[in-house]
Amino acid sequence: MTAETIIQKVREELGTLDKNGEQTVAAVLKVLKPTEPGTLESTKETFVSRNITLEEYIGLPRLERRRYQNEARNHNALWIENQFNRLAAKWIMVVDGRVVQHGATLDNYPEDEEFLEFCQKTGKYPFVFFNKRVFAIEESPTAWHKTRDNNDYYPAATIVLSNTSNQFITEADLDTGAIDCYSDLELLLTNGIITVRAQDFEDTLEHLGQSFIYLAKRAWLELADESGRSRRWRTTIICVSDWQNRPFTAINPTRTFLLGRSVLLELRPRVVLDFEAHSTQVYYPVQAS
Repeated sequence: MTAETIIQKVREELGTLDKNGEQTVAAVLKVLKPTEPGTLESTKETFVSRNITLEEYIGLPRLERRRYQNEARNHNALWIENQFNRLAAKWIMVVDGRVVQHGATLDNYPEDEEFLEFCQKTGKYPFVFFNKRVFAIEESPTAWHKTRDNNDYYPAATIVLSNTSNQFITEADLDTGAIDCYSDLELLLTNGIITVRAQDFEDTLEHLGQSFIYLAKRAWLELADESGRSRRWRTTIICVSDWQNRPFTAINPTRTFLLGRSVLLELRPRVVLDFEAHSTQVYYPVQAS
């Protein structure tokens, strides 16, 4: 839509618009949109998108929220990639063209309360970008949970997800080809493991050629061994909306959770995969007294 068209619509709404009014509208449009569509692109040295306030973000419809994030990612693709490489980061948070928080893993991704506190402190809603490596899942249909392929099973383990007041037990698919954890947003919401808030960051990305909407949420993940000993780790889960129709269930349609190697590396269990019985046994080494 051109500036002239917008000025005409404003004139129709107000009934009249003098020369000073037209100049004011034109000046505002110039600030909000300094160049023509498609020409506003960053370099490796500059980030060109403007942060909005927390209140403005909350007031946006969900589709507009994702568009706000997607346009920033597209306009600043070179700069973002440069920051990922420079910081060796899996995720970055950007305010006023600067990386204000980042992490080499998802372990230090902010809790909901920390994210809100940051927005209130700065007066701005940050852009959040996840490195594509977070979604580099090397699907390998070779065992345990029955998959869509004949005589094929996916290795699984029982996990307990929890927060301060609720817990949920589910069978997770073990996938050493995945780094992090992925699950059904609606399932975790229904079982009280996560909450969805008005200020939540949400984004749209692609996996296996299909787009999906996700939120990044923190929760406790517990894994018990055969003798009842258990360990748990506070982790970030990529919570995917409309999970059953997304690519994460393409191989195993009954999948509820994909457990990547990052949590297993922290918990350090010994895992025995029995390919004859299609079962998984977990052991924690007993420390010598």
